[in-house]
Amino acid sequence: MNDIKVFLIGIDAATFDLMDPWIEAGRLPHIKSLMDRGCSGVLESSMPPLSPVAWPSLYTGVNPGKHGIFDFVERAKSGSGISFLNRSHCKAQPLWRHLNQAGYRTGIVNVPMTFPPDPVDGFLVSGLDTPSIRSPFTHPPELKDGIIAAAGKYIVELEHSPRLMDDPSRYLEMMFEMVEVREKTVHYLMSHFPVDFFMVVFTATDRVQHTYWKFIDPQHPDYRPGFEDAILQVYEKVDAAVGRMLRKLDPSTHVLIVSDHGMNGVYKSVDLNSLLREKGYLRLKDDPFSRAYDFYRRVKRRLLKTNELLWFDHFVDWKRTKAFHIGSWGNIYLNLKGRDPQGIVNPGKEYETVREGIIGELMQLRDPANGEQVILDVKRKEDIFTGDHLTRAPDLVILWNDHYNCVKTVHENMRGRSKSLLQPCGVICADHHPDGIFIISSPRMKQGIRGLRAQITDIAPTVLSLMNVEVPPSMDGRVLAELFTEGVVEKRSVSCGGDTPVNGGGEEVEYSGEDAEMIAERLRNLGYIE
Repeated sequence: MNDIKVFLIGIDAATFDLMDPWIEAGRLPHIKSLMDRGCSGVLESSMPPLSPVAWPSLYTGVNPGKHGIFDFVERAKSGSGISFLNRSHCKAQPLWRHLNQAGYRTGIVNVPMTFPPDPVDGFLVSGLDTPSIRSPFTHPPELKDGIIAAAGKYIVELEHSPRLMDDPSRYLEMMFEMVEVREKTVHYLMSHFPVDFFMVVFTATDRVQHTYWKFIDPQHPDYRPGFEDAILQVYEKVDAAVGRMLRKLDPSTHVLIVSDHGMNGVYKSVDLNSLLREKGYLRLKDDPFSRAYDFYRRVKRRLLKTNELLWFDHFVDWKRTKAFHIGSWGNIYLNLKGRDPQGIVNPGKEYETVREGIIGELMQLRDPANGEQVILDVKRKEDIFTGDHLTRAPDLVILWNDHYNCVKTVHENMRGRSKSLLQPCGVICADHHPDGIFIISSPRMKQGIRGLRAQITDIAPTVLSLMNVEVPPSMDGRVLAELFTEGVVEKRSVSCGGDTPVNGGGEEVEYSGEDAEMIAERLRNLGYIE
C-alpha cells in the first residue's frame, strides 16, 4: 500500500443547474463541504454526451476517436442487425491500469462500460453493461458472494417500465434502495479490501431525472404536480452516502466528485430516420415479399399480443440507402463504399456532397408549434474526433437545442411511424446536457474556488498527477495544474504504457444472444433505445 490515496465518486448526470440552489439552501451539506474545501465547476462531457461514451472518456483521458465507443450500440460487422458495446470495445487503457502499473492497488464499483470485469490489481465490480446479477460481474469472481452477503443483495440496474411509472412512489423507493445497496457495497469493500484508488458511480441521480423531471418543470408537456421533491430526495440520499464514506477516509485523501454529463428537460423527439426517408437518403424495401411479411408480423403481433422485435435495418434497402441513424443521441452514418458491407456512397466528393446535404436539411428543421430551430449544430466527425478509431465514428453528430432529442432508433419501427417528424417525448422526460460537474478537494488543491470549467478527459491525467504518476502522451486531457497550491509540471512518458489496449490483444467480447436480449430489454425499458 502507498501513502497517496484518491477517492473518486461519480454522481451520474449531476448538474449544478439543480444542485446550486439546493446547496445554498443547505440540502446537500456534504457535497457543499467538499466544494468549500476545494475547487469545482462545469465538466464538459464527451460528444455525444452519453454514458457509454463519456465514462470511458473520463477514465481513459481520451476522446471517443481513440477509445472507440460512440453509443450503446453500433451496426453489426456482418451488416445485419446491431451489436451492444461493452468494456472490451474500449481500446484505450483505463486510469486504474496506469495506477496498477505504477504500483497502486485500485477498486472500481459500478462504473459504466466495465463489463466483463478487468483483472485489476485490487477489485472491480462492473456496471451498466452487466447483463444480470447471474453474470460474472466481479473481479475476483468470488467477490460477488461476499458483496451479496454483506449488502443483503446486489442491484446492477433498476427495473423500469411504464407499469412502474404508474406507481411513481414505488419507483422512487427502488431508487433509494439502489443507492443504499451501492453504499453498503462500498463500505464492505473499503473495510475488507483497502486500496489506493477507489472509484464508485451512483446512477440513481440519472434515472430519477430522466423520469421525474416533468414534476419540476411547469413548461413540460407532461407536467403534473405531486413528486416535485423526488429528484432532490435522491440527491439527498447520495449526499448522505457521500458523508458517511468521507468519514471513513484519512484527511489526507484526495476526493473527487464528477458527473459524466448534465440533464435538461426534453419536450419533443425527432424521428431522424423518417427525416432521412423523406429527403431520399434512406429507402425501405418495397418488394411484394417484404410488404407481405410486414403485414404478417403486424397481424401476428395484434392477434397473439406478442412483442416480436426486429433490428432497425430489417426493411432497409441498402442498395438505395445513402445514410441512416442508429442509437441514442443523433449519430448519422453514411452507407460508405469500402467501409459498410453494402455501401453505395463513394468516398471523396460524393461523400462530402451527401454530408453537406444532410447538414443543410437538419439545420432547417424547425418546430412547427413555435418556429424554434430544433438543432443547434451538426458536427462532422473529423471536427470532434481524433485517433485510430475514426473510421468507426458516426459521420455526423447532432447537437440538440434545449428540450429536443431524437427517437432512439435500434429496433425496426420505421414502417409504423406517424408522418410527424417531431413526436412527444417517450419513456424519458429529460435527456443529457453536455455540462456535468466536477469537485476536487485535496490537501494539494486551492480552496473555495467555484465557477471553473474543465473537460471530461482532464480527470484521468489530473488523478495521475495527484498520485505522482506520469501522464501517457496519448491522453487528450490535461492536468488541471492551475488548481494546485504548489507548482505542478505535467509529466508525460511513454514508459507507462499509455497505448496498450485495455483488453490485452484488443479482442472484443460479444454478448451471447441471451445476454444481448437482457441488455436490450434494460436499455429499452430505461428509454435509452426504441
